[in-house]
Amino acid sequence: MGKRKDSKGRQLRNGESQRENGQYMFRYTDCDGNRKAVYSWKLVASDKVPAGKKDSEALRELEKKIQRDLDDKIHVGSAETITVNDEFKTFMDVRIDLKETTKVSYVHLYEKHVAPVLGSRTLSNIRYSDIQRLYVSLCSGENIRASTVQKINSILVQMFDIAVRDNIIRSNPASHAFASISKQMKLESEHRRALTIEETARLLDFVYGSNIFKRWGPLITVLLGTGVRIGEALGLTWSDCDFKHNIISVTHALLYKPTMETGYVYRISEPKTKSGVRTIPMFADVKKTLQAIKREQSKQRYEPFVVDGYSGFIFLNQNGKVFTPASVFDALQNIVATYNREEAFVAKKEKREAKLLPRFSAHILRHTFCTRLCEQERDTHFIQDVMGHKNIRTTMEIYSDVTDSRKQKEFSELEGTIRIK
Repeated sequence: MGKRKDSKGRQLRNGESQRENGQYMFRYTDCDGNRKAVYSWKLVASDKVPAGKKDSEALRELEKKIQRDLDDKIHVGSAETITVNDEFKTFMDVRIDLKETTKVSYVHLYEKHVAPVLGSRTLSNIRYSDIQRLYVSLCSGENIRASTVQKINSILVQMFDIAVRDNIIRSNPASHAFASISKQMKLESEHRRALTIEETARLLDFVYGSNIFKRWGPLITVLLGTGVRIGEALGLTWSDCDFKHNIISVTHALLYKPTMETGYVYRISEPKTKSGVRTIPMFADVKKTLQAIKREQSKQRYEPFVVDGYSGFIFLNQNGKVFTPASVFDALQNIVATYNREEAFVAKKEKREAKLLPRFSAHILRHTFCTRLCEQERDTHFIQDVMGHKNIRTTMEIYSDVTDSRKQKEFSELEGTIRIK
């Protein structure tokens, strides 16, 4: 220990020494003031490892990395003690800008999918490949959508970025991890398909003609006739409806989400962007539907249902409370399943092909409205305003799909009318 030359007569630098068993050691003080040591059986890369000893990087290669960390003030010591769970807590503590519903969503995704796998590991032991393995496992082993894994990736990228900026780690191990796995596994982004005009007609005929599902008809009509998001629809109050000027004002949304402290509660959420606040003209059928609901409600004797100071909600269940998004989703799935079952039975009896409905959500009804709008309207900024899209790209993607379909239809109608041969 402490010799200034090694067993081969080579001069040792400050902090370097060779132990009696021939192993090299380098001692240094890290950015946190802690005394540390690294070991190797090789002084330089060209040295041979003694028989029976485990190979590793040469001591002077390790020294280069250590010096780089010291020069850049990377807190290696902190990275060796701070766990991924600790860093997630730091991330949540500093993101005071997040709404409570978003925080709850982040906590749920992290605790369910990340913490059990990586949570107890220190930041110094997290590699890019570890993040990739997590995503591969989620995409292939669990019933989870690629979009959900992408949300998890967004959380991890932001979380590790804080550690990078705090000089705890040099690089972000989650950066580009999802994009790489998505490409390797050929994960396709979920392409929303709007209901066709024929499918929409069959849906409405079935719902309004059913004693079981008729009560869901008005909500479906409003969703199809306004393109509002489900939370915006459920949050509508009578004060938002101007029947004189035939306008619906969208200024908020109703959520039914878990809180950090309690269970599920109704909450009013303000739009995340200015584009979310908008007015939508009423179609005549939407106006008639809303006025019919109002007349029916006037016959009921409910206790006022109030959420964060808002009252006079339009879409109430039998208990006088607003429907939850989950109950709407379940109802739509039940409607499709029942319709398809009955249609398959009738089609078999009539010896024809069944005209089934695809599974859809409330968001697909919004997408259907936007598609019909794009089919008739060429002003994309007008469409963006009505839909409340933050980015024109969202509008243009739907408009582009409609344009492609329109071209196919118009070309098929031109088939045989133009001489080309």
